[in-house]
Amino acid sequence: MDSYKSIIEIGSFSIKTIIYSELNKEFSIIGTGKTRTRGFNGEEIENFDDFIECIKNSIVQAEKQANYVIKDTYILITNQSVKIKKTQKDIELNGAIVENNDLRKVSKIKISKDENYYYNLYTSHYIIDDKLITDNPVGLNCNKLSIISLVSMIDIKQVNLLNNIFQKLQIKILNYLDSTTSSFFYMKNKQKTKTNLVLIDFGFNNINIIMIKNKVLHFQKKIIQGSKKISNDLVKIHNVSFDFAEKLKI
Repeated sequence: MDSYKSIIEIGSFSIKTIIYSELNKEFSIIGTGKTRTRGFNGEEIENFDDFIECIKNSIVQAEKQANYVIKDTYILITNQSVKIKKTQKDIELNGAIVENNDLRKVSKIKISKDENYYYNLYTSHYIIDDKLITDNPVGLNCNKLSIISLVSMIDIKQVNLLNNIFQKLQIKILNYLDSTTSSFFYMKNKQKTKTNLVLIDFGFNNINIIMIKNKVLHFQKKIIQGSKKISNDLVKIHNVSFDFAEKLKI
């Protein structure tokens, strides 16, 4: 059980818990749990006790399946509190050969940060002299080395809130992730034949779109409209409950 890890997804519509085993780079799901989100609308807490209870119930379901108690976890955020943007950092090399130390230098350049957000920075690719795109520039001559990254920004108010909730549940949070960048890097690292892909992450309240062109990050956009609108339209058209509309949508 030392190889067991967990991810808890905090969504506007549901809370999902996955316990998985990572052994010799092989992954297998050991336990899962899912509950309807209550007391939280994706932006604000409407009922603190209800929100904690639905998180706890999702965790307990997965723990019973896996016969394992979660002590630490990764938190996956999927609601409106997440912002995603692309950023570029540069260093001048004046025709020198790129070395590993140069990659470390350019990666450590600080970006301007908004204190209202929790940041994760993920490397997408490198650019040589604003022309050549590569995943590994070591050994190439260049005047300017650029690193292109995907920045995940999570509202610090929600991070502080979840810190308090999981402290109450006696579970340590290892890191906060968002579903869009996690999916992007899963696809980027997966062996695939297609070099041009579009990732459309349908959330309950919004949609994130990422375009991969020639195997690198090319375009990113957030649309403030999600699958909740589809459910609301089904409620009006068919005169059914929201829960039944969710089932129709699936």
